[in-house]
Amino acid sequence: MAPRFHPTRGVLLLLCAFVLCPALAAEARTALLRVDGQWQLQVDGRPYVAKGVTFSGSGSSAAYEQDCAKLAALGVNTLRTWGVGAETPLLLDAAHKHGLKVLVGLWMRHGQPGAEDDDSFDYLTDTAGMKKQRADTLESVRRFKDHPAVLAWGVGNEVILNSPSDAAKEAYARFLEGVVQDIKKSDANHPVISVDAWVLAVKWWEKFVPSLDAYGLNVYGRGIHALPDALKKEGGTKPWLITEFGAQGEWEAPKDVHGIAREPDDQEKYAVIVDAWNNALAPHVKAGNCLGLFVFNFSSTFDHTSLWLGMLSGKSTRPAWHAVREAYSGQKPATPLPEIKGLTVEGVKKEPTGTWADVRLEAKPADDKPLEISFAYNFRGAATRFERGEVIRLRSTPGATPGSWRVKVPSVKGPIKLYALAKDASGNLLMATSSLVPPSAP
Repeated sequence: MAPRFHPTRGVLLLLCAFVLCPALAAEARTALLRVDGQWQLQVDGRPYVAKGVTFSGSGSSAAYEQDCAKLAALGVNTLRTWGVGAETPLLLDAAHKHGLKVLVGLWMRHGQPGAEDDDSFDYLTDTAGMKKQRADTLESVRRFKDHPAVLAWGVGNEVILNSPSDAAKEAYARFLEGVVQDIKKSDANHPVISVDAWVLAVKWWEKFVPSLDAYGLNVYGRGIHALPDALKKEGGTKPWLITEFGAQGEWEAPKDVHGIAREPDDQEKYAVIVDAWNNALAPHVKAGNCLGLFVFNFSSTFDHTSLWLGMLSGKSTRPAWHAVREAYSGQKPATPLPEIKGLTVEGVKKEPTGTWADVRLEAKPADDKPLEISFAYNFRGAATRFERGEVIRLRSTPGATPGSWRVKVPSVKGPIKLYALAKDASGNLLMATSSLVPPSAP
């Protein structure tokens, strides 16, 4: 893919940075160039490839400095956010202090309920709403454009995916073009991209949003190997970044006998990240088509999405943490990770003290120190989006034989996802999943 302009070798896309503080001017320069016929992102006059993670943070904004220091030590050089808020100045300052850049997200509302934020916005008719959204976006650009941590602007996230009709997709794309043009008038010093899922938005961007400099593509699983060809078939002409990546997602995973999506095991989650960077993307980075990768997600929350795709769980590190380090720095875990392979539900029955499941877990520590084993569940059939994302701890006791456990299960109507969690002395948290159907509540 190629930007709206077609400069010759060494000509800037009007992206040389200007900042209020002269001492920081060199540190804020971002440029997208044609070098020997290939696209090249440059920061401070040097080639720059984003080795990134999406960023929610390990806690409050008070932890941003510590977060950025840890991520820099993993080999990460770029963060991606989805929107701006009161915490954005603190994040930008922390990122700059630790030598990180930020792909600053500028949130665009979604067109149907059930998508992000359960929003429902009409790009066909809501003139006042679009005017406000455009003004708010430009205010954010004016506020942060001179910060030296800003790498580029990322406008919207999967809006075209979550638009209810072709007419709505076109209306949003036309609105987006106006927003992008306004951003460039306010800030000619940073590239502007838009983000959507897979290659679904490419034909809309190509036809209606010519002012974009590059495309952000959210892709999961080993399908990343097929993405460049899919992009070509959709008529993509501009450079691109993988703006979200991780293991195969729930939305495309096969279902088990209880209708619960089969989650990839932790070994696969680790392998897919390393493979994506070292194999799937490497030739496209070298050719100048791919400008970088953002692994999803740096967050410490204990919920369905974070356990599936996240780098942390509380203060514990998940396999994605170590995979990011190996991908970006070549370093494997300092100590081997525990092995957790099989979680088998052998029976479920009601007892006077409640309903209990007999389960068997294959878990092996990497050293002679015992693992801390616990169990939890997630109810995907819950009434609200928040409840469907909750992961709730369960009471458990060791069984009569090694590897056997008795787990008290909740009284819910429908299948539940069962988690077995194994934590080692180094703070690594490994996981296996299964499912069961609790007997009907009395």
